[in-house]
Amino acid sequence: MFDPDASKIWHAITVRGGTAGLADEIAVPTGQNPQAVHGQIVAFVDALVATGVLVDTGRPAPRRRWWR
Repeated sequence: MFDPDASKIWHAITVRGGTAGLADEIAVPTGQNPQAVHGQIVAFVDALVATGVLVDTGRPAPRRRWWR
């Protein structure tokens, strides 16, 4: 369902546990600027978190009432 770059991002997050070094892996073979690619990776991951596809486990979960 993802394009090839989005698939690499998803794989890095779910298998490797993060996106460290991923910008270079994507940018260097295609001749792109790694810093620009890094910004796009961050935006994509933020969008996945915002839509609820990914959950940021570094943040505490919102507190809910126990009776609901």
